[in-house]
Amino acid sequence: MYRAECGRWYQHFSVIVRTGPVTSNKVKTPPISVAVAVSLILLWVLPATVLAQFFPGGSWRVTAPPPTGANRVGTLSLYLVDSVRNDPYQAGRQRELMVRFWYPAITGRACIPADYTSTQIWAYTSRLSGFPLPAVRTNSCQGAAISEGSHPVILFTHGYTGFLTDATFLFEELASHGYVVASIAHTSETTAVEFPGGRLVTSVFGSYLDGESLRMDYQSLRRAHAVRMADLRFVIDQLSALNGREGSPFVGSLDLSRIAVMGHSLGGEVAIAMLESHPRMRAAVSLDGVVSAELAPGTSKPVLLLAASRGHWNPEECKLWAALRGPRTAINFRGADHFTLSDAVWLLPDVPELGAPVGRMGRERTLEALRNYILAFFDTHLGGKPEPGLLDGKTASSRFPDASVIGPTQELCPLNFASSTGAIR
Repeated sequence: MYRAECGRWYQHFSVIVRTGPVTSNKVKTPPISVAVAVSLILLWVLPATVLAQFFPGGSWRVTAPPPTGANRVGTLSLYLVDSVRNDPYQAGRQRELMVRFWYPAITGRACIPADYTSTQIWAYTSRLSGFPLPAVRTNSCQGAAISEGSHPVILFTHGYTGFLTDATFLFEELASHGYVVASIAHTSETTAVEFPGGRLVTSVFGSYLDGESLRMDYQSLRRAHAVRMADLRFVIDQLSALNGREGSPFVGSLDLSRIAVMGHSLGGEVAIAMLESHPRMRAAVSLDGVVSAELAPGTSKPVLLLAASRGHWNPEECKLWAALRGPRTAINFRGADHFTLSDAVWLLPDVPELGAPVGRMGRERTLEALRNYILAFFDTHLGGKPEPGLLDGKTASSRFPDASVIGPTQELCPLNFASSTGAIR
């Protein structure tokens, strides 16, 4: 049931973004889950006796996958205000953003374990889902000082109505290898974000936790895309201020000549659009991102496309691949779905009915593969440590048999495809 629902949602979402609004009143948009709570959709349909079997006390704990790098991981959140931009969703307010950072931290000091998200956001998510959520243990130290040196920066933009913590397993991994990750909560689109003082702002687009409220029309998606682009440009400007201002937690620690962007779902589309439009962007990663006509011009900068269970790449993806004139790699994870490329892959590992599917490699190997390919891409194009073997597509990986790699010189799609059906022959 879950896989079918996911497939229907992704196909419907892709059609809306590619072709414009669907006018038929017979189309019913299924719930979207681009975040942590992917598995909560299933909680509604599973019998209580099944849930009680796994969670007899009504609550449980999970731990984020440990990062593999040599660095301790620090995390902190910053409240940023764009004084020259009015909030497009809230009349009479300036645009406000919460940005959470993960980064390599110094050792030798006590570690204050960081929360996965705030208690208020977790409680709100639980109320929307109608089920108690697990307590989550992260691998990050709250407010730890950043390690010495100048570190490359990766911006992250979440999926439609998602959360800024949606890919914590990737953020902690990248930080442990020396990268600074800045994940943006797109205010009034994200399901919920908490500002200093406890003020909670929820989504004007509804939420994937309530399929009846979720706005999936073309105009809403295009509006969200445009606001995200402005949010990213603002955060890029703020990085310069954070890097140069005394008293900033990141003063002198950000290498602003090495900035990349990564996004999931709608965020994947935004990431590639930002890569092409902003001169400071060096590379982009799209996590099962939507591809629309906006990406038709392509780019000469490096791009990594990660996809879930593409039996066939759709025509827009084929056109994008042809328009990528620089270093490019596409990786199709067989047996995965749209949410395997998010924290949903590890949040509920002990409940097969709830977890995102992972294919024959299994959960641990899938996590390793996602981290390895993304790290190799950023090491090659930001870190100055080329890893061509993983990304060239010339040699299949025996360790990651579900990952089909298409390298820079290879074709993503056959030359003949049926554009009328959206299927590649």
